[in-house]
Amino acid sequence: MAKEVMYEIRLEDVQRALNDALGPAYKVTAKSDSTVRVSRNPVIWGSVRVSWSGGKTTFHVRPGGALVVLALNAIYTVPKVRNALDRACPETS
Repeated sequence: MAKEVMYEIRLEDVQRALNDALGPAYKVTAKSDSTVRVSRNPVIWGSVRVSWSGGKTTFHVRPGGALVVLALNAIYTVPKVRNALDRACPETS
């Protein structure tokens, strides 16, 4: 499920907001011009792909890892990252 906000947010600002919202237990790193990786350790991680169009920003949060770990990250990591995005990037500017 994607989250969309009605304003543009730079990737650096997304990275900083997730760092602030998730705290020191998580490492937030830019992996490309449009992707941020959120990890607690090498097994517990997810990614946020950010896209921009027409003054809007869309976030796609996905779990990472192999099959069993993928399921764990879908249940554990993705909801934490989505919650952090909801707190850090409100729907309206």
